[in-house]
Amino acid sequence: MPTLLVVSTSPGSGKTAFAASYAARLLADGATVSLGKAFGAADDDDVAAMKALVSGANSIAPVAVNSAPSDDQVKQAAQSIGSGGLSVVEGLSGNHAVNRSLADELDASVVLVAGQSDYKSAIEAAPVYGDRLAGVVINNSPKHQGHDLDSEVVPALTAAGLPYIGALPEDRRLVAVTARAMHECLGGEWLEWEEHADELVENVLIGGIVLDWGPIYFASQENAAVLVRGDRPDLAIAALATPIKALILTKGVKPVEYVYYEADKRQVPVTVVEADTQEAAEELERFLEYSRFDHPAKLERFTELASEHLDLDRIDAAIAHPVTG
Repeated sequence: MPTLLVVSTSPGSGKTAFAASYAARLLADGATVSLGKAFGAADDDDVAAMKALVSGANSIAPVAVNSAPSDDQVKQAAQSIGSGGLSVVEGLSGNHAVNRSLADELDASVVLVAGQSDYKSAIEAAPVYGDRLAGVVINNSPKHQGHDLDSEVVPALTAAGLPYIGALPEDRRLVAVTARAMHECLGGEWLEWEEHADELVENVLIGGIVLDWGPIYFASQENAAVLVRGDRPDLAIAALATPIKALILTKGVKPVEYVYYEADKRQVPVTVVEADTQEAAEELERFLEYSRFDHPAKLERFTELASEHLDLDRIDAAIAHPVTG
């Protein structure tokens, strides 16, 4: 059975996003696809996300492990994938010896995903996969480091003889969270339009000392949530005059009726939290570092970027002609 094993140099490099988007692409082309992780827990967040985001794929049940998988567990993982159609399997982060053993069991081609700053680790790891390596994907390439990518990273990969699939640029949507997740992080109380709280928030604006005219400031970022004291209806109403995704009121102060009216008119989710604005901002900053690939809009955006920036035909060709198949 044609199989792609997606591995990475370190956790958070983007292998779940790549595996899900590639599987979704195969499904869109009419293929029968199985998708999942080789190892992990049944209630793993990434497993749940792949099931929800790529619902047309057959789910692969991961083998539960507490440490590095044994040889028997590698064989068990390979057997659990089954047969028929195409399989996209997420391997481990950093454990390249186990990944290679699994690739041999599956007769799989391998895509290695790495962040731009971690490209040297990809070069060091690549020889483990030998001819099974379909290519290296650089993920989350910083917008202002394109020169480094072209002058340093790509030449280094090429000099090492590695097949280079392409680089995906950093993108705000891929690290966004929903208004609901922000509300839960801050322990808020919903006041208005909770049913619209599942859209992605890409930016957070703080309604403090706003020197510009309010609506100009609050319209300066797209898909934004606004954090403002509950006793500042002037700032809240200015924010609601723009297409914001959520209004978060701080210090436990519920707003005046005018704010309810404007939020209701525009169907903007409003939550009130006990923390003051600075405390809430600091908590959200910590929370946003752990954004997960768990939203349909993220899958759509990652798929768009992959189609635009990656040589996916090279991966298709590798899967069609496995090393020993």
